[in-house]
Amino acid sequence: MKINRYQPVQPYTNNYQTAKSDEQNSSTSGPLKTNDKVEISTAAKRLQGTQKLEEARQEKIEQIKAQVENGTYHVPSAKIAEKMYGFWNK
Repeated sequence: MKINRYQPVQPYTNNYQTAKSDEQNSSTSGPLKTNDKVEISTAAKRLQGTQKLEEARQEKIEQIKAQVENGTYHVPSAKIAEKMYGFWNK
């Protein structure tokens, strides 16, 4: 492919406009519209209950942030060692 300087974009935009108008014309002469129906699954309904979880999680985060700012946040080193040991020895 040989590229010579830039070329005006106008010829290409005309093609785009023609294709766009063709799509609009074909959509109006398409099938008749039907009524849409939405059903929420039981899993989605369960997931809607996650707002309570989010609130509890946010409350815990705020509590930990306050402890870190006050310098009272403490993580037992034994628990860290247990988690690391469990992770590497699976």
